[in-house]
Amino acid sequence: MRQYSWLKVSWNANYAPHYLPCSAHDETTLLILGCPSYFTDCCVKEAMSSYSDVVNISSQAKPSQIPKFHPPNPSQFFRDSLENTEFRVVYVNFNSDAALKSVLSSISVMAKPVFVSELKSKPLLGLKRWQSEEQYPDETQLRAECEQYMAEYNSREKLKMQHDKEMAENPDEDGWIMVTKSSKVCATAEQAEERKRQYDEKLEKKKKEILHLYSFQDREKRKQSLVELKRKFQEDKDKISKMKAARVFRPL
Repeated sequence: MRQYSWLKVSWNANYAPHYLPCSAHDETTLLILGCPSYFTDCCVKEAMSSYSDVVNISSQAKPSQIPKFHPPNPSQFFRDSLENTEFRVVYVNFNSDAALKSVLSSISVMAKPVFVSELKSKPLLGLKRWQSEEQYPDETQLRAECEQYMAEYNSREKLKMQHDKEMAENPDEDGWIMVTKSSKVCATAEQAEERKRQYDEKLEKKKKEILHLYSFQDREKRKQSLVELKRKFQEDKDKISKMKAARVFRPL
């Protein structure tokens, strides 16, 4: 059964603290449940760094078997989606299992809560936060950040397409060729027309198979078509007879 230590967190001494359950997720990772929004990742890193060096940190909406550690967000305009989440799960990765045990033992005996307002990385709250978020961003800086991001993205996509192309052209040790998105050749107009014709033929054949599933159905259809032909022949014959009877000879 998992053992929990309780990390006490508060904005300052005037507020009642939050009691956050902490436990070892694996040998080097600390799991903190129910982190409030004012206890940001930067605050968690600063608070945990007082006990041991933090290698990485990650926030998630719900606990998972394998935490996903993402690189820190370098943007000054686009915030993380979990930044404004009321309560979240935080994974803190340390450099060794001894460091994790030391942190858990320190948390279990700590008497004073972690006051976020005393941290260097404390977030803005209330009116100051609203003023900082509602200001219009600098257009030049925003454009430069977007262009830099798109340049890095295009570079990654180019390397990925090149790798996929090499995988599609070169077979592996067993002689298999990996089918990738880049290995698909764009169809010409003639190829598209031929594919449409084949699809129509296949659809027509399927309809015939459905209509003539049994041999007696085919015989009945032939009988009906023969009866229809005889009826039309008789109608045409009667029509010609009437036309001959109605014809009047007028000599000059």
